Amino acid sequence: MSLKGETMKISYILTGALAALILVAGISRLDAQVGTAGKPVNIRGKITAVRGDDLSVAAPNGETHVKLSDKTVIRQEVAIKLSDIAPGMYLGTTAEKQPDGTFRASEVHVFSEDQRGTGEGHRPMDAPNTTMTNANVEKVEDVAVKDVKGRVIALKYKDGEVKVFVPPDVPMVKRVIGSREALKPVAEVSVTAVQGADGTMTATQITVRAGR
Repeated sequence: MSLKGETMKISYILTGALAALILVAGISRLDAQVGTAGKPVNIRGKITAVRGDDLSVAAPNGETHVKLSDKTVIRQEVAIKLSDIAPGMYLGTTAEKQPDGTFRASEVHVFSEDQRGTGEGHRPMDAPNTTMTNANVEKVEDVAVKDVKGRVIALKYKDGEVKVFVPPDVPMVKRVIGSREALKPVAEVSVTAVQGADGTMTATQITVRAGR
């Protein structure tokens, strides 16, 4: 075989190998897309624009675009007072464990009724001695701790119960079902979306944060 023929043969082999690599890489990318399709994605940030069914949110990692559908659940947070906390409510509270073993709340949010049971339980958070409890309010008592008047709420969840002291200056909100009218630029939101195989994000639920 001539030198020219040998060179052409090597060229065909290299071209075939390159095509195989491109095909494998394409399949890998396709697998990656299919693997993430349908999985929920959480986005937090401020709304920058609302155009029909398109919502743009400025998140810490950049602007994200999500689609709204007729199944997207929209909730709003409204400020409430300490005296509004009552037995039977289902709420979540971030609290810090005190040296004496008690818990002092730093934030309270009452879930909307359709969210009852969400994340039920008592668990540690990333910050030292900080916990999150999502549970049903069993009992509420007015007390004073170190001259600070507040309320102790007894929270019961499926695996146990815990009592949390809530000072009067703690941020407290209640979530209520809202409408698209609440989706306005600059509003801070938490969005749960599902990513499609084509990368499109469709919001399943959106919470408009109160006064943030």
